[in-house]
Amino acid sequence: MKPVSSNFWRYLVYLWPIILVYWLGQNTMRLSGNTAALGIGAVISAFDFVMLVVCFSAAAWWTYMPLDRCLAKFERPEEHRNVIEKIISDFPWRALRAYLVTGLAYAVYLSLIISITALQGDHEFSWRIFISLSLNIFFGAMVLAPALAVAASIIYSSRLRLKLSAKGLFVSQLDGAHSYRHITSASHRPWLIFVVTSLLPTLILSMYVYLALNGSETEQRFIMSQALVLLVMSISASVILVWSMSHTLKRVTGALASGLEQLASGEFGKRVPILLDDDLGDLARGLNTAMEGLQERDDLKDSLAVAAEIQQGLLPRFAPVIPNYHLVGFQQTCYAVGGDYYDYIKLEDGRIWLMIADASGKGYPAALTMANLQAMLRGLAAINWPIEEAASYLNDTLCDTLTAGHFVTLFMGKLQPESHSLVWVNAGHVPPLMITADGVEKLAATAPPLGMVKGTAYEVQRTEFAAGDLLFAYTDGVTESTERSGKMMFGEERLKKWLSTNHAKPIDTLPSALIQELNDFGRDSHGDDLTLLCARREG
Repeated sequence: MKPVSSNFWRYLVYLWPIILVYWLGQNTMRLSGNTAALGIGAVISAFDFVMLVVCFSAAAWWTYMPLDRCLAKFERPEEHRNVIEKIISDFPWRALRAYLVTGLAYAVYLSLIISITALQGDHEFSWRIFISLSLNIFFGAMVLAPALAVAASIIYSSRLRLKLSAKGLFVSQLDGAHSYRHITSASHRPWLIFVVTSLLPTLILSMYVYLALNGSETEQRFIMSQALVLLVMSISASVILVWSMSHTLKRVTGALASGLEQLASGEFGKRVPILLDDDLGDLARGLNTAMEGLQERDDLKDSLAVAAEIQQGLLPRFAPVIPNYHLVGFQQTCYAVGGDYYDYIKLEDGRIWLMIADASGKGYPAALTMANLQAMLRGLAAINWPIEEAASYLNDTLCDTLTAGHFVTLFMGKLQPESHSLVWVNAGHVPPLMITADGVEKLAATAPPLGMVKGTAYEVQRTEFAAGDLLFAYTDGVTESTERSGKMMFGEERLKKWLSTNHAKPIDTLPSALIQELNDFGRDSHGDDLTLLCARREG
């Protein structure tokens, strides 16, 4: 199967600027008369051109060979991402080495062949002419040609990266060890172009002026013609390099703009191809990281929605119907899922288990603890265990399963409608309030929270329900709600005062009325989970 990359011959076409600049330099020498002055005929010129093509084609093949072998070997590039990305990232650096060595070899060859030709005939060939000629040859072969070849290699590799990005390559963090920023960095490229096309030609022109000062008329004419050749080559190379840079940047910025459009439209599943290992490549990586994070956030939101739905399913949908009693439960979590829990379970004999609990921590860990607690409570209620034994069992089990520092506070009562009484156990939970005609009674904790001390004994308490009495159980998200400055908590005293004014209202309205009171106080809804469990004996 043919790989998605273009073949070697297509890469070779990208090196046309080298041929163009050489052709311009050669023809400028011919038109200025320097070629004839050195005795270089059409045959030698043609042979030199063929040698240029052969040498730089060989350099191109050496540069391209690892890439060709790599892509031809792997029919599925996405399965060998690291290897392919490394080789393509190395491509500009490999090109620089190849064309520098080739340029040196060709410059030495060209200097020797022209010098030998000039010395064989009756031509004036002084050391000034040789130096001026050699400066042009070495500058063209070892500076302009490698610069043009590297620019062409960067263009080719960026297009190849764009194709491979469709298969998942060059869209994530690349190994920085294979990124040669001194070649590809956006901040370095203008300076490199300046050195190649402005600074070095200016220095060489200065040398030409120095050589021509004390030279003969023939030498001066030859040196001035070589200055013209230098200007033609450097200007044409600078135009090509600037075009190459702007063309590549246009492709890169186009990919970035497309990524930004995807980001703005909420299409987080796509990725921006990293076409260059430079500052713009870092920006593309940043966009991909952002889109990956936003995609994960969307996936997490879906998971959280399912988790929240599952947790809501663990709560009772309807309060049991009990003669002379009315029950109401309410929960508001600060995250999608929380660590609060309430329940009421009607037993076969007509009695009701009432539970409200709060797991330490927030989010998923607390929610998982609550799911485990709910399953155990439902199982214990089904066999109608005494609540003190149920609390001991829950405590021992949680001591074995919870990690250090985690615990669960629990208020568990058994409402007995026939005797209008409530037997209860408070394991470290904030004291529920019993509002009676005589005032407010606190059902204080008599034992530490569950999951802290294994083997703890839980003592059962008994409270009578008179007509109109209200049991108001809650989690600490109520009393620990802070006002906007965060300096003052709502507190138990404010809650008691509010209850003394509102306890006679319909029990169904108490949760919403309390939430409104907390909001007026300045409560942050993201501060803590808030859960209520209310039971009233009607008149």
